[in-house]
Amino acid sequence: MLQNKKSKNRSQLLSIKAKLILSHILIAVLPIAIIVVILTSQASSSIMDKVNSSNTAYVNKVTNIFDNKLLSIEDNSKMILVDVDMNRVLGKGPSDYDNDFYMMNDRQQNISKKVESILFTNSLIVNIFFIKENEIIGSVTGDQKDLYKTFADSDEKKKVIEAGEKPVWFHDLYGTNDLFLMRNIKKLNSDESIGTMVIEVRKDLLLNDLRISDFNNMDESSLLDLSGQVIMVAKDSGDMKNADFNNELTQTIKADPNEKVGSYITTTGIENESIILFSMLSNGWIYVLKIPTSAILGDITRLKDVALILTVFFVVVAVFIGIFIAISISKPIDYIRKKMKLVEQGDLTVQSKYTGKHEIGQLSQSFNHMMANMRTLIEEVGAVVERVSINSSELSTISEVSALSSKEVMQAVESVADGAAEQAKDAENAALVVRDLVNQFNATEEHFTYVVKATNSTKDASENAKSTLDTLNLSTKDTMELSRRIEMDMSLLVGRFDEISGIIGMIDGISEQTNLLSLNAAIEAARAGESGKGFAVVADEVRKLAVQSKEAAKSISHIISDINEAITMTQKMIQEGSTIYTKQEKAVTNTGVIFKEIITNMDTIMREVNLVYELLNGLDHVQIDATNSITSIAAIAEESAASIEQVLANGQEQLVTVEQLVNVSSELNNVITILRQQMEQFNIQNE
Repeated sequence: MLQNKKSKNRSQLLSIKAKLILSHILIAVLPIAIIVVILTSQASSSIMDKVNSSNTAYVNKVTNIFDNKLLSIEDNSKMILVDVDMNRVLGKGPSDYDNDFYMMNDRQQNISKKVESILFTNSLIVNIFFIKENEIIGSVTGDQKDLYKTFADSDEKKKVIEAGEKPVWFHDLYGTNDLFLMRNIKKLNSDESIGTMVIEVRKDLLLNDLRISDFNNMDESSLLDLSGQVIMVAKDSGDMKNADFNNELTQTIKADPNEKVGSYITTTGIENESIILFSMLSNGWIYVLKIPTSAILGDITRLKDVALILTVFFVVVAVFIGIFIAISISKPIDYIRKKMKLVEQGDLTVQSKYTGKHEIGQLSQSFNHMMANMRTLIEEVGAVVERVSINSSELSTISEVSALSSKEVMQAVESVADGAAEQAKDAENAALVVRDLVNQFNATEEHFTYVVKATNSTKDASENAKSTLDTLNLSTKDTMELSRRIEMDMSLLVGRFDEISGIIGMIDGISEQTNLLSLNAAIEAARAGESGKGFAVVADEVRKLAVQSKEAAKSISHIISDINEAITMTQKMIQEGSTIYTKQEKAVTNTGVIFKEIITNMDTIMREVNLVYELLNGLDHVQIDATNSITSIAAIAEESAASIEQVLANGQEQLVTVEQLVNVSSELNNVITILRQQMEQFNIQNE
């Protein structure tokens, strides 16, 4: 939001002249810039594609040249491997000869001469020798004579063994800058290893093949192995030895092992952006060609420079044209702006001198017409101000007189209103006193009503209580009679329990006798032997029944004893209850006498209360007449006070209106004064 506001303010600060100049510059420059950008980008893309295609063909050509030379050396190594005589001689050691002369002669005839023949036919090869377990066969320098002692444990030997029958290429070994091809040699009639063949190749004989293109000596080329180590570089190819550059290249190749030929653009490890082209040789080495994009796009760069010069030229031309047009447009506008500045200061006599049918002339004529209309308007406003000023003064005087009269009337009405209000208050107070007195009489009457009701209720309750006591007295007599009967029945029941106890004693005796008889029967059955077994069983059952009867008799005896005790206790309680019932009968009789006296007294109270109630009813008519008279007086006083208050309110509103009229008149005078001062700032007459 703040940024938009700043941009808006900045656009408002720009003058018309600046906007016209900027518009001409944009109109002149934008088309040229767009055309140049489109053309150069398309041209650059097209040229890069064509150059990339042609350089890829060139890289393939160089790769084929290298491959042919390296393959020729590998073919020479194959000739050595399949040579029967050479294989036979290499398979012999010093111990296989009678003396050194025969050994030297045999090796000279079958190895040295053939090696010399190969060296003669292939100028790239500078030396061929063979490393065996205990010696080196061939021509070697002083540093290489003891090579066989450490060769068996070297990395070169391990790689040769891993390669099997394939050749393995090395570079920069044994303190030289040469290339080396090594192959494992085996006996032709068995897989027994004889040693390692080493072919030394001079780099300098291959350097001429690295660089045969012509990019104004701006291209660089090199030969790398898959680890990123530099095998050889062409002359003046210093960037090709940069480690970062070579690492990026090997990583690019390893990312897609199937891509044998490729290209990319980079700035890693080099000074200027360049296109990198690479191709894989048959032995796994990489041929690399680096060409600066500036060498390829030189014409495009020159075209951009020409376009830049043309752009600057057209910008300058556009600036001059814009300035000329801006001045021709802004000069009359600035002239009219200055005239309007004079109008802003109050001079309404200014005139514009521009004429014609073009926009500036029409604007000038409209400005002159506007000034004439404004002068006429100011003159008419001045006349109106004078007339309003006179009328405003008269209105102010009339308003002040009316305000004084209204205040005097209001004071008189307020005095009358106060008297009427006091009279109404006194009438209201008298009415309130009468109402309070009436309320007191009414309250007394209500209380007497409550007393009458309470007396009647007490009388009714006393009569009900007397009836209840009579009923209670009869119930008490019945209860006493019933208690006596229960006592007699309990006595009879105690006698029956004594008889039952005697019967139980007889049952107990019978059980004892039965038990003894069963024992005797059991003894006799035992004496009878087998014939008395059945009788013994019956005697045993009879004995058990006698025991059970005795136990049952004891249980019944205990139960009857408990019941007898309970009945005895109940008999005592009934006797005590009879005594209580006798006392209750006496209390009920005394209570009945008391309630008779209460009923007689309540009749006397009722007669006296009725006399007071009749006296209070006679006062109702008196208090109603007094209340009505006082209420009428209060109503008349209140109506008078209300009418006076209404008159007073109307007078206050009139007074407020008059005061507002005075204030408005005063403000109108102030406005007219200010308007006259403002009009004096305008000059509407030519000096």
